[in-house]
Amino acid sequence: MALKEEQGLANWEIATAKKLVNEYRRKHRILEREQFEDLMQECLAHWIVARRRIPPDPDPRPPVSYMAQVLRNKLTDMVREMTADKRAGDPGALSLDAPLDGTEDGITLGDILADEQADPAGSGDVDSRHARIDLSRVMALLTPAQQRLCQLLGEEGLSIKEAAERLRIPRGTLYEEIKRIRRIFDQQGLGNYLKD
Repeated sequence: MALKEEQGLANWEIATAKKLVNEYRRKHRILEREQFEDLMQECLAHWIVARRRIPPDPDPRPPVSYMAQVLRNKLTDMVREMTADKRAGDPGALSLDAPLDGTEDGITLGDILADEQADPAGSGDVDSRHARIDLSRVMALLTPAQQRLCQLLGEEGLSIKEAAERLRIPRGTLYEEIKRIRRIFDQQGLGNYLKD
């Protein structure tokens, strides 16, 4: 049964495609995500294009082995593409290390998840996570110099005298900067986060 022009798919073509699609789905787990019918349609559509290039042959037998090779190549390409897409990941996914507020030192999704893992029962202080997000949001409103001052006085625990020496500015100027920082925190409703 040779190929005849202008006819639909023969039973042997459909049977060959079914056999190969099933074989590849068992062998490559990534194809299990795809519906069997969708894979069949892809393969048969590819075969229809490929068989148009087959020159007429007086041999009455169908070119089953040729079709099988064409479909194996197609299925192998599909596996490679899906594997590459899987490795590339989701371009819209959030990075665990990217700051949520867009600042360089802001709170990250990884920080929040680490807090949740440290307290898996959820019985911990939910407000502490919210406080970190609120603080990150306000810190983004501060100038880099104000952020550095907060870091010195808060995280590093320096005294005002030590911070003034490290920044090489007079203590009076430092006190004025602290007032500006307090004003920003108060405007954002977070004045209670600052130490007196």
